[in-house]
Amino acid sequence: IDDTTMNMISTPDAMKMLAEAFDESIANLKPDTARDAVPGWDSMGALTLMAELDERFGIELSADESKSMTRIEDVLALLRRHGALAA
Repeated sequence: IDDTTMNMISTPDAMKMLAEAFDESIANLKPDTARDAVPGWDSMGALTLMAELDERFGIELSADESKSMTRIEDVLALLRRHGALAA
């Protein structure tokens, strides 16, 4: 079994994961949604996201990398770079 396919996620599922991590309605999240527009994307939300990325995809995000993400698209791009986002 190819392990890489086990840890792939579709864009809708990635959006759902982000909505859950930030305790936000998925209807309020779009790729161009700014971090400042998501109340739950605070320090706690960022930690939740970091834990989720590590646990589900083995992506270890540094605090600096986390802070540099300013839009939902930045998280999707990170998943793409790590081969975790299905086309």
